[in-house]
Amino acid sequence: MANPEHLAKLKEGVDAWNEWTRENSKVIPDLSGADLTGLDLRTADLRGALLDGADLSGTDLTDANLLSAKLGCANSKPGKMPTDKPEDDHPVQG
Repeated sequence: MANPEHLAKLKEGVDAWNEWTRENSKVIPDLSGADLTGLDLRTADLRGALLDGADLSGTDLTDANLLSAKLGCANSKPGKMPTDKPEDDHPVQG
């Protein structure tokens, strides 16, 4: 189960979250099992975060840092993951 303080900080927005992670670099963010449905987490620093079982459905993780994050059993139905590219980046074949 997610740490309620960590979840509350993330829901304050990416700027607040990234500042908190910089100031608390020794803390492992625990967002396991959290409902993160539809959140805009573009550029979020989620390095090493525990995201096991988190619901990431529709969450925008474009340019988020997920290095060493634990994503076991996380649900990530259509949303944007860090490796997604905009449609314009895909040339039309044919």
